[in-house]
Amino acid sequence: MSWPAVLLWLAIMAAAASRGPALLYLVLITGSIGSMQMLPGSGGGANLLPQSACAALLIGKVLIQRGNITRGTEAALDPQRLALFSAFLIYAVLGALVLPRVFAGMFEVVPVSAFRFGTDILKPSTGNITQSCYMALSYATTLCFTIIGQTDEMRDHFRTALICGAYALIGTGILDFITYTLHISAVLDPFRTATYALLTDVEAEGAKRVVGLMPEASSYGSACVGMLSLILFMRPFYRQGLEQVLAVVAIALLMVMTMLSTSSTAIVGLGVMGGVYGLDLMVRMLDPRNPRRDQLNIEISLIILIVFTIFVSFVVKPDLFDPLVNLVNKMVFQKASSASYVERSLWNRIGWHAFLDSGGLGAGLGSIRVSNWGISILGSTGLFGAVLMFGFIVQQLLAVPRTAPAHVKQFAAVSKLGLLPTLIMYQLAGTIPDIGILAAAVLGMVAATHAVRPASSPDLVPAVRPDPYATPRPQLS
Repeated sequence: MSWPAVLLWLAIMAAAASRGPALLYLVLITGSIGSMQMLPGSGGGANLLPQSACAALLIGKVLIQRGNITRGTEAALDPQRLALFSAFLIYAVLGALVLPRVFAGMFEVVPVSAFRFGTDILKPSTGNITQSCYMALSYATTLCFTIIGQTDEMRDHFRTALICGAYALIGTGILDFITYTLHISAVLDPFRTATYALLTDVEAEGAKRVVGLMPEASSYGSACVGMLSLILFMRPFYRQGLEQVLAVVAIALLMVMTMLSTSSTAIVGLGVMGGVYGLDLMVRMLDPRNPRRDQLNIEISLIILIVFTIFVSFVVKPDLFDPLVNLVNKMVFQKASSASYVERSLWNRIGWHAFLDSGGLGAGLGSIRVSNWGISILGSTGLFGAVLMFGFIVQQLLAVPRTAPAHVKQFAAVSKLGLLPTLIMYQLAGTIPDIGILAAAVLGMVAATHAVRPASSPDLVPAVRPDPYATPRPQLS
């Protein structure tokens, strides 16, 4: 275990012992550290990342509070909240234990732990256990945020924690770029102790691909886009003044760091985010009753200013954007000619055949590696598992919390919009069925809006103290 891991464990334990929402903030901040092992030694082949460790302690802290086991059980069985996800988890974990043994030796797969280009015959492995644990942790994270996410105070904390997580991503990206430029990248080695392959010193078009403290540029770029999208759509909810400024600066810097990652998945994610934002902007412009029209003039003015600045820059210096255009052309439009694309296409093809060869039942969690989240779900848990998982996600994206106040409905709406780019990026580069801690937390916050209770209920959020801010935050209504 490296010294940063030891220090982080101390910080996590201190946060767990505190009465405030410090663990919630740490969960999102540690999302920027995706390459550090938190277990001593090699961890027996399993990797416990900082965000997973924080999430596990947050879950435990929430569940030991009075009444939360009951609330969690209600949420897990509630058809409007987590019933489909609960059914998926039970089916997927049982399948991970049974399916690799039923279909052992019958068809080829690309193992999750494979470090080489090629395939292997399906057989039970430790990956079935570790991937089941990762999925169970994501489910428990969703359940945890469903329990605690029913109050305005927790929604405020969640939005603020997103900004903290954003600046952690920005800071680690800058640190990676500076250490590489100064040829002192070795100082980050204690943060890069995970046992899987790390691609941290890769260049594209002669420039460093920024990876921050993530395993590779694709992971870092996708994390930046995911955080950027959530803050962009939640920006109207932030308080006027410093908080709004921090949100806007975070949006700008995350966009820069995304481009520096040169990840094709992240660039596509930016395009999806822009398209979703444009459609949402049109809806707000055409609907005079939309409660998120308050800052519409500012947003349109900024868009016009940005477009005008780009136009003037192009007129003054036509070749100014050539490096960016060449980069996008190579990383996105010429991606099919890259070795990475060929390898990942093989993964997807083998994963799809695993789904077909298993008769639609799947090979079990942890049995296959692919590069498409949809194929990963199908190849791992079969058609029934896919129906449950995708049914849960579609339900949370489309369902409206009808009994909630107007500002809670708006929070749910912007959370869903902010999550869409991440879900699309999963379809391009999702290697395992696990939905991840951040997406799980957002889905939990959305699910919580279906059971909002009066904020005055004294035992509603026993895991945290009341909102520490001295002045109440304005809500959209």
